[in-house]
Amino acid sequence: MTHLTPQTPEQSAPNTLNARLAARPRLAELIGNPQGMTLVEIMIVVTIMASIMGVVGFFVFGALDEANKKEAIIQIGNYEQLVNTYYLTTDPHVLPDTLEDLTTKKRLAESIKPDPWGTPYIFKKSGGREFEIISAGPDQTEGTEDDISTKTKE
Repeated sequence: MTHLTPQTPEQSAPNTLNARLAARPRLAELIGNPQGMTLVEIMIVVTIMASIMGVVGFFVFGALDEANKKEAIIQIGNYEQLVNTYYLTTDPHVLPDTLEDLTTKKRLAESIKPDPWGTPYIFKKSGGREFEIISAGPDQTEGTEDDISTKTKE
């Protein structure tokens, strides 16, 4: 029969948290410099972090621009449907004079929101039943190549 001797707290010390932490090498010992990190090492770490943030930021802002363009295309499509509904529900059939007529005369929409860049949509009637709704785009200037309209939406 084996005899088990009770262990005292001093004998079970290697299993405690303090004993395990004391057995680990310290970071300063691993680096080889007991005084800590030098300014050059800190500058290298900061430079690496700034480079990573620059690359990530480039892709995030690119995705934001694409999301704004898609939102403008969707809003233009919604307003186009509202204008067509306005045309079909008036007697005689006429197009609204402005997009605000969709909210004031027929109450087809609660409000006409500006495009994702904060400029109001432009409504142009071409005669008859033809019309165009235009967003000035990211540069907020009408007539430039980044404009989004009912005729150019993808």
